[in-house]
This record gives sequence, structure tokens and C-alpha cells, in this order.
Amino acid sequence: MDKPILDKVEALAGRGLTEQQIADTLDIDIDKLRRDKPAISLYRLTVRRGKAKGIADLSNSLFIKAKKGDTRAMIFLLEYLKPKCE
Repeated sequence: MDKPILDKVEALAGRGLTEQQIADTLDIDIDKLRRDKPAISLYRLTVRRGKAKGIADLSNSLFIKAKKGDTRAMIFLLEYLKPKCE
């Protein structure tokens, strides 16, 4: 896969699309891709990276809203960030 396609894969993953939805959107034959181990590994790594960047962007936006005094954003962050063992 070339870089422009991988950039699109990463961007779509950042928007929450699944591996299959991304493949469908970009007209990628996912079954053929699965038979190429290095290619599917790179594809999945790119999807993971895109999802992580998307979550980071949203988290940052939510954090900024909380810092500006948005009470709902504060409550959500506090609930989300509190330890699960409490």
C-alpha cells in the first residue's frame, strides 16, 4: 500500500470506521489484503494508529472544554478518568 492510501486509512480510522468499512470506502479488497501478511499487518497498524489519534483529538477537545469551565465536560472527564477499582 502506498502512503496516500495509508493516510486515508488512518484518517477514516480516526473517525471511528471499522477495518471493513474503511476497506469498503476506499475500494480495498480486504480478503485479498488478508492473504498478504505484511500488507495486512501494515493496514491494521495504520488503523490502530488512526483510532488512537482520533481518540487523542477528541480527548484534547473535551479537556479544553473542561478547562474553560464546561461543567458537563468536567464531570465526564472525572467519571472517565477515575480508577475502576473504587
